[in-house]
Amino acid sequence: MDDTPVKNLHIPKYHHPLRAKNILFIYAMNNFILLLLLAVSSKNTAENTVYNAVFKAEPGWDIYLAGTYRYGPSIIENEDETIDAWFAAAGEEFGEKILYFNKDGASSPVSLSAGYTAAQKFTAENSFYSIDVACPSWGSSNSSLTINLYKWQTDYNTTTASVAIASKVYSNYSDNQRLQLELDDKFAAGEYLWVLYNASGTAGVWKNEGEISGVVNYLNGQTIPGSYRAFSFVNKTNGSSYWDQVAYRRSTDGGKTWTEDQMVLKPTEGTRDQLSVCDPGVVKSNNYYYIGYTSTENTKGIFNHAYVARSTSPAGPWEKWNGTGWGNNPQPIITFTGDPNAWGAGEPCMVVRNGTIFFYYSWNELYTIETHVATSDVNDVNWPAHLNYHGVAVNKTGIEGADHCDIKYRSDLQKFYAIHAASRLTPNSYVLLWESCDGFSFTKIAEIRENLKPYLHNCGWSANENGLIDPAKQQYLSYAYGPHWASWNTAWHPITFE
Repeated sequence: MDDTPVKNLHIPKYHHPLRAKNILFIYAMNNFILLLLLAVSSKNTAENTVYNAVFKAEPGWDIYLAGTYRYGPSIIENEDETIDAWFAAAGEEFGEKILYFNKDGASSPVSLSAGYTAAQKFTAENSFYSIDVACPSWGSSNSSLTINLYKWQTDYNTTTASVAIASKVYSNYSDNQRLQLELDDKFAAGEYLWVLYNASGTAGVWKNEGEISGVVNYLNGQTIPGSYRAFSFVNKTNGSSYWDQVAYRRSTDGGKTWTEDQMVLKPTEGTRDQLSVCDPGVVKSNNYYYIGYTSTENTKGIFNHAYVARSTSPAGPWEKWNGTGWGNNPQPIITFTGDPNAWGAGEPCMVVRNGTIFFYYSWNELYTIETHVATSDVNDVNWPAHLNYHGVAVNKTGIEGADHCDIKYRSDLQKFYAIHAASRLTPNSYVLLWESCDGFSFTKIAEIRENLKPYLHNCGWSANENGLIDPAKQQYLSYAYGPHWASWNTAWHPITFE
């Protein structure tokens, strides 16, 4: 052991060297204990930090630029700090299609005068339910066409001289109607030719610029450039449109970059939710993601109800609640019983705490705007069948332009917190914050305005998979915004709790 005296340590000269070593050891131990106490004190201070209930939105950025929209976000921040997010996105049409035209080519109508024919040869790689052709009538209600389908036989003339395998007369068809030939048992894979003839009135067919490999187009039996707007449905469907669906994306860097959107939850054709699936709200418990959503059977978009589905993956596939269990024939978890001319129920969000799932949903009558709450045992596999209703949680009636709430829980404060947009879709839009001790009755506590975009609406904020916010971790706020209906950007803001 080195007996060299330590600088600045006073050791009386008459002390024995061994005693000096003991003094050095005691001094070092005292310093170690002091440092340990300081570290423990610092750790306890960090653990006991009190964060404000009111958050601040930091300057943010756009994560979607309008073509259509991504609104009403539900955001889960995972333990590994990856972020899963779900948004309402613009709808599409039912049915898987095989296109026989260039969808990116400019469109123009081709008039079919009396005696004119239009035809298209195509190859079906697999069996198909129908062939559909888009036909204008220039707004008239007195135009007619007959459509035939033939198996291809060597050439055009030989084919049209054979017997058609399907035929249908469309009298007084609607402008831009799809003229369809269908077969429940499906047409077999192979080469085919469809022909439009017996034109009357102001009949026609749409044609796009550009060709498709393997597709040949004819006018009066002669090949022409471009491609008629025809397609086949793979499976039986009515091909109708739906308004909304749910888009899913993931970020690994705090929302700076994202995976490509996946359309993971869609309406189910021929059921109660076939018009729309929108306003997603997601939590995870017992290995299942639960997603609440809004739908209606009213084509005016009123008299909505709330639905729920589950999946073991954030991207699905999803099993929809059917009234008694999971899968097939979706049924509402919350059925609106108010005025049929009112907006209704929907826009759900959920919190899981101590084995209880809190299911929050909008309940908007003609003259009231509210968020209601119901609870159930989340460990019950069929918990939607056993909801306990608790009535109004947040009363937004009287708040101009108020929309749906996104509700989370703060374990550090042992309170629930709700946010929603106010003066939505106006230059003066902002976010309101509400607080509750029990999750059943909320009080308004703050307005959030700084750094937010004008014309905002339908906001959501991040939490863990159970809907619990840890203010010591970076959290986020997101919403759609823009002055033009259904053409909105989506904003993303880091938020801080001071």
